[in-house]
Amino acid sequence: MQFRTPIDIGLVSLTTCSLYQLFFLISVLLSSQFAYANTAYEEHATGYEAEVLQIIQSVQQGQLETALDLTEQHLVRYPESRVAYLIKADILVAMSSELEQVGAQVPESLDGLQGLKHQLKNRWKHSAEHLRVSGHVFPESLIDMGRYKHVLVSDMPAGRLYLYRNEPQGPVLIRDYYMTVGSQGYGKQYEGDNKTPIGVYSIYKYISSRELPDLYGDGAFPVDYPNKIDKYRNRTGYGIWLHGTPSNTYARSPFASEGCFVLSNEDLNDIAQFIDIDEQTPVILSGSIKWISKEELSAERKKYMAIIDAWKSDWESLDTSAYLSHYSTDNFNLGKNSYRQWIEAKQATNNSKTFIQIDMEIDSLFIYPGEKNMFVVTYTQRYLSNNYSSESNKEQYWQQDQNGQWRIIYEG
Repeated sequence: MQFRTPIDIGLVSLTTCSLYQLFFLISVLLSSQFAYANTAYEEHATGYEAEVLQIIQSVQQGQLETALDLTEQHLVRYPESRVAYLIKADILVAMSSELEQVGAQVPESLDGLQGLKHQLKNRWKHSAEHLRVSGHVFPESLIDMGRYKHVLVSDMPAGRLYLYRNEPQGPVLIRDYYMTVGSQGYGKQYEGDNKTPIGVYSIYKYISSRELPDLYGDGAFPVDYPNKIDKYRNRTGYGIWLHGTPSNTYARSPFASEGCFVLSNEDLNDIAQFIDIDEQTPVILSGSIKWISKEELSAERKKYMAIIDAWKSDWESLDTSAYLSHYSTDNFNLGKNSYRQWIEAKQATNNSKTFIQIDMEIDSLFIYPGEKNMFVVTYTQRYLSNNYSSESNKEQYWQQDQNGQWRIIYEG
């Protein structure tokens, strides 16, 4: 048996060592701090992705025959799985110590091969980290899911989309998916830069496959980019969607879209059952995730709620000066309103009050990714005073200033 085209996973060339040695080197470099166990990936990943991760884990454990059997079974179910063909070739090479030349059938274009290698590398790293993120640590951004049943959190460098369910004891990871983002990465600034935005967004619509070209697969969920912060930063562009893959492709390379974030059609159909258009399920698109413990997450929530409670208390005290100190004077309300006119209106309003009572129900509280020391909170506000009462939905963006004080930079 001979192979013609050398395969390289990016760290070591397969033409210079056996693949078994290669996998050993990668496991040391990428995941030596993790202990591998027989994990039920199906708890958090859907069929295709769970199978790919199980194959990779078998290789990491040195169980090459098991990995080969799993790969062959996987290819029966998913014959279009190009990354599985690459893994199979690698396993066959690793099982043979007699080959002098190694390789397998790979995509004709170098770009295609690089994309498959990047997919495999991301999944290899994820397999090592799965135990750590599956219940022991949480994204720092996910401070309070509030009224939302589910929230999506992406780790764009790792090419993963995590789905959390809101439980009384806190967020619970119930799915994670392999994900593709913009061909030029993330941190969108302008229309046509082929980058996926970083920020907190909401899914507000569903578009069926019948209304779309095949490029978008089994459907699309648009998000509300550009949001208030994006517009304030003069970021342009539109049409950022969570969507599927073309019918002839199972999964695209990690960086391959024009700015959307993309799942396989199987995963898109799976995640659709958790997305609520009426509720406008939140999506946190992150350039990186800081993972923290449950205790740390609880402590962070207390810290941010104390900031909000101090603002609320000063408002109820009718101490206008103390109340106003919680608002940023720099480009007040993201430049939408006059700070001086607003102060005059607030002073006049407070002068007419004998008491103010504010009740708040937190709808969500997320640390805002990609911005320095910022969080966004949405809430239901019930306002009661001696001469006026109301109930309304509110949103605030808070940011820490250069003196370390938290100020409201937007309220609406």
